[in-house]
Amino acid sequence: MRFWAALAVSILIPAFASEAGQHYQSWTDPNAPSQAGARRQQDFVDKLKGLIDEAEKARAADPQFLRDLRGLAREYDRPRRRVVLSDRFEDGDFTNNPAWTVTRGRYWVERGWGLRSAVKVETGAGAAAAQPAPEPERRKGRDAAAAIFGQILQQAIDPEGKLGGGQAGSTQSGGAPATAIQTALTVTNAFAVEIDFSSWKAEGRLEIGPYQGIPKGAERAQGYVMAYTPGGGLELLRVSSRGSSIIDRRTGLTALEDKKTHRLLWTRNADGLMAVSIDGREVLKASDQAFRGPFDGLRMVNRGGDYILKRIAVFATGS
Repeated sequence: MRFWAALAVSILIPAFASEAGQHYQSWTDPNAPSQAGARRQQDFVDKLKGLIDEAEKARAADPQFLRDLRGLAREYDRPRRRVVLSDRFEDGDFTNNPAWTVTRGRYWVERGWGLRSAVKVETGAGAAAAQPAPEPERRKGRDAAAAIFGQILQQAIDPEGKLGGGQAGSTQSGGAPATAIQTALTVTNAFAVEIDFSSWKAEGRLEIGPYQGIPKGAERAQGYVMAYTPGGGLELLRVSSRGSSIIDRRTGLTALEDKKTHRLLWTRNADGLMAVSIDGREVLKASDQAFRGPFDGLRMVNRGGDYILKRIAVFATGS
């Protein structure tokens, strides 16, 4: 009986497979992006941007029309990406392949988690934050009037303190404890940085960005900085020889202090347009063209927080 059952199955299965092969055809998802189509689209966008640049230089069209046209081109601009750095810290050694250099404080690899830095903020009489500020010198007469006029003028010209790094968020963190780590690599002016990280306490500030030159200690180096503040604060800063200035900022975003991994994506186009998204949701967009050349590396500074980097990737973008 078993013999006849096995024989029947061996006959029916090939017959069914043959019929299914004739009935069902290979299927391709119609919504899947075509690589050839994506290349053609990007080629078209690149040519369009070139024509817009030429028209702006020659003043061949209405400026508002050209701005609208450039905005439309940006919506379809998907520059090609080339990986220049990718690190998951799975080997437990952050000093090799790729090589990270600690310039201040301590970093270590938490097995199964990633690269960690935890800064303990000192409290008490010995802490820098507890030091009383010096008593300002009292001014009289014309000096007092000049000081008041200067404050009124500054408030009228720059109410948000974005010029010259006058806002508290754009200055260095003074004597606050910090750790810093960096890796030397060539980062093109147009780039993308993707970070998977977790924040473990509602204190401090995480700064990361491409730099030019040779940074020292935990000081900010010339370049751009993306700064996350626990509780849902995000800033883009420009750092030059004259100091730090806020390009744009957002507050009241979703706090990430849940000890879960979140993804930050920071992109910069060739025309200076930068965008930052958190877990796939764009939260910040701004333009700056202060830096035109490439950068010399990527740097991270932890100012009083506890963070774990599970993965970091840097892409060079362009045509």
